[in-house]
Amino acid sequence: MLFTARSFSAEEAFAAGMVNRVVPVDELDAQTMDLAREIAQMDAWALRQGKRAVNQTLDIMGQQAALQSAFDMHWLGHANSMLTTGYPLLTAAPLPAESKKDRT
Repeated sequence: MLFTARSFSAEEAFAAGMVNRVVPVDELDAQTMDLAREIAQMDAWALRQGKRAVNQTLDIMGQQAALQSAFDMHWLGHANSMLTTGYPLLTAAPLPAESKKDRT
């Protein structure tokens, strides 16, 4: 996915362990609310401590620095695309947008 920019279907994401369930769109709201109600029944202190443990572990692993680095590279990619093509995205096929040479 990183080097091909290929999208994943919901089923592929589930098979790869990227999501814990896949639901039909017409059931999404109901299932989301069911999960929210289930979580809301848990002890609030235990939920806070669990969230704190996860956040501290991410901090120790440098999660924030990694996210910032990825964002920086992402925006540099857009800047490079603008300079190269006059459009903020690199695409396999030309887009009908105004090209860089059309502006000169």
